[in-house]
Amino acid sequence: MKILAVDDEPLFLELLEVALHEQGFAEVTPVYSAKEALRELEMSKEAFDCILLDIRMPGMDGVELCRKIRSIAGYKRVPILMVTAMTDRQYIDDAFAAGASDYLTKPLDSIELRARMQMVERLIGEQSRNLLLEQRIGLMSEAADTTIRPEELEFDLDTRIMLQGFDRIIEYSALENYLLSLGMKESYGASVCAIRVTNAASIFEQASRVAFLNMLYDVGVSIETALKSSKALISYAGGGVFVAVLGDMRVPDVRVIETQIATLLHDFDDIYAVDKLPKPEISVGAAVRKTFLIRPRGTEMLDHAISNASKLAEHETSLKSA
Repeated sequence: MKILAVDDEPLFLELLEVALHEQGFAEVTPVYSAKEALRELEMSKEAFDCILLDIRMPGMDGVELCRKIRSIAGYKRVPILMVTAMTDRQYIDDAFAAGASDYLTKPLDSIELRARMQMVERLIGEQSRNLLLEQRIGLMSEAADTTIRPEELEFDLDTRIMLQGFDRIIEYSALENYLLSLGMKESYGASVCAIRVTNAASIFEQASRVAFLNMLYDVGVSIETALKSSKALISYAGGGVFVAVLGDMRVPDVRVIETQIATLLHDFDDIYAVDKLPKPEISVGAAVRKTFLIRPRGTEMLDHAISNASKLAEHETSLKSA
């Protein structure tokens, strides 16, 4: 694994490099500023597989650098770990929104570093399939006469596709890491809700893979717009389900959220009529929050939220059938 490590503290970089070497990661390039990092990314003959960024640096900080790296071709999906000694939630929230995959805390802990780097290795493996998918979609959109058929995009309904180009939609694994990063106080203030496209299976069966992806983008932009004021972090969980983490201390009114998303989706009705496809129908499950009696971990909150959305969809389907 080729790693770029960015920190303005030479001693910490030296310790980090030694620790990575001890865990079998020998190809580490240390740089001491955001400017040097951008130059290294531009000049390197081989792309880096993983990037570690200090959040607090003079000049351009790590959050802004993360955002700039995500705009560089070839680095939209590369795992980025933020390194911080800060407890201020705003910095961590901004880092994940800017595209961070996970974060490490100072002082450096070898066990935590090993766990994070193992996560990075798994993430790289999972992303290789999505990268091939994106390349094939690009070929289809660029070529008027292509030999690649929509059915050859090789993903199924449950694939957790990363939707690019959004401000607040991040990878599912990054959303899991974000929830796990929340401290005690912040975790009690967070709510998780799932937004399900109830007819996703039907659309998947009738539409080309590209048309299905376009539907996900339509739903994604509607969710992001509806939740803009809450600064939610959102991810696509596969199966036509999106999950959102809302940091607002108030309990969210999921029926209001559902109405707002449905209203925004009406803007795309003409497109589905022309394409002769069902328009996406959505339902929002009950929000999941921690209480003093019920304390689910971050990943459990996501699972519970998705389960709530599934139960609601099943209930609504049974009512329609009746």
